[in-house]
Amino acid sequence: MNPTKDHTRVTPEGRALGEQIVQITEPWIAHLEADGEPDTRCKSCAFRLNTVPNGCIQTQMDVLKAVLEKVPFGCHQHDRKGDICHGWFAARVAMRHAEKTKGPSDLKCNWEFSPPDEDERGEA
Repeated sequence: MNPTKDHTRVTPEGRALGEQIVQITEPWIAHLEADGEPDTRCKSCAFRLNTVPNGCIQTQMDVLKAVLEKVPFGCHQHDRKGDICHGWFAARVAMRHAEKTKGPSDLKCNWEFSPPDEDERGEA
């Protein structure tokens, strides 16, 4: 099953974290749009409220780690695999802005990224 459609992955904790991340990034996405940068998030973006990836704690922990540790976060959508997630890009813009006003951040998360999901053939 496509992990972006597997509603069993959605948890209350995932929804809560996803909602917080959207509250932080949505204004920056709007700001980027006002500056001419189109919102290219996919329909199932982890940075879109009420998507499966937005409510999946595993994905949201990866989002948080990727943003804080400045590790590129790829799009989940099958035909955009390998593309940088626009939500992650907006979150990094927000972090760079915060670092300008508050100083550099060297935050690290004490967990590893989750393993890749397997596709229907059992391949990652």
